[in-house]
Amino acid sequence: MKRAIFLVVLYFLYQFLFAFLVMVGAVAIDIAKNGGEAALSSTNIASYSSDTNWLSIAMILAGVAMLVHLFKGHYISIPEQVTAFLNKKKSGLVLLLCIPFIYVVMYLLNVVSEAIDLPNLLEDTFLDMSGNVWGILSITLVAPVLEECLFRGAIEGHLLKKMKPWAAILISALLFGIVHMNPAQVVYASLIGIVLGWLYWRSGSVLPSIVAHVLNNTIAVIGMRYYDSEGIESFEELAGEQAQPIIWAAYAGLAILLFLVLRKIFKSQCNLSEPSNV
Repeated sequence: MKRAIFLVVLYFLYQFLFAFLVMVGAVAIDIAKNGGEAALSSTNIASYSSDTNWLSIAMILAGVAMLVHLFKGHYISIPEQVTAFLNKKKSGLVLLLCIPFIYVVMYLLNVVSEAIDLPNLLEDTFLDMSGNVWGILSITLVAPVLEECLFRGAIEGHLLKKMKPWAAILISALLFGIVHMNPAQVVYASLIGIVLGWLYWRSGSVLPSIVAHVLNNTIAVIGMRYYDSEGIESFEELAGEQAQPIIWAAYAGLAILLFLVLRKIFKSQCNLSEPSNV
């Protein structure tokens, strides 16, 4: 657990460090363009910290720095994991099945999250980030790759050597949920973290969980940009309230079916031991 806590603290330190450095850089650029007094006014400084373009760039830089730290510190051994996974039979099928599997899981967890109805403190921030290229890159690529390498590869991979698999999966998932610090995301992230953790444990590689996580975040960005801003109704809304229980049951049945198929494939690969991590 000490290693897990250390890495989570390090994750936050990188986030704060690059947020500060990027804000200083933004101020310096503004000073060069507009002069010192205008750039250093309290209004401008506040705008730098809330500008989602700068925030997105800071998150990308922090994510890259954290990934480098994980590799250089030998907390993860991703190339070996990826190569070993891709050399197995049906590895392509696993990656393909991860797409519908994570989609139906996302749907069901969104139903749970909406039923709990916790406050979404960062909704406007994420909506703004989904409207600029740096934000989209941060949400759909950098964050998923970093978080899977950190919470599944470095943390869960280490915990799997110390405790039973489900304990390792639950601890890494809870840490994953907590670091989001947004009430509306904590429950959802913790629950989907269990699914991603299971994929990591069974496959022995972060590749399936990265594919699933990228898809999860990409669908979330598309939903924020089009369903919220354009007023497009979802299939469930078009079907009507009375049909929703049937749709929920169908999604749940499909999720169970895909889970069993993936589980059978993983068993056939004879890879039920913990992933090989440094």
